[in-house]
Amino acid sequence: MRNGRSAPEAAIPDAATIEHVTGHLAPRVTVTLPGGRVTEGRLHARRRDADGRWQYQVTVELPSGLVHPIAGEDYSQVVTDRAGATGWVLQTFPAGHAVVHEAGCWVPSGHLGAASREQAADLIARGRAEPCDVCKPEP
Repeated sequence: MRNGRSAPEAAIPDAATIEHVTGHLAPRVTVTLPGGRVTEGRLHARRRDADGRWQYQVTVELPSGLVHPIAGEDYSQVVTDRAGATGWVLQTFPAGHAVVHEAGCWVPSGHLGAASREQAADLIARGRAEPCDVCKPEP
């Protein structure tokens, strides 16, 4: 703890009100999700509430299977970027177990390899790999 703040708040300089990061890519932060999984995000703004606790506005990238529209919301102005990673990633484990992920999935770690659509589909069809429960690939 430094200056009455815990380490995460101490690592980021003081801001009297919401501080927006503009003109460049927002700085990276680690984000602990419900269930304890840790991922990276981007810090866009922060503010202190009346009790002195910090509130952060961050973005994290998630596979489409984890994000669902809310009835009545207008999504027509949401930027749609189709560029980026395409294909499949094969995550292998001891004893021959494997999991197929979409190329942009945040879950895989450890021993990874690229797989073609045909390879990924064949491995799943033959029971030699299973699709990721998070990104739910459909090669």
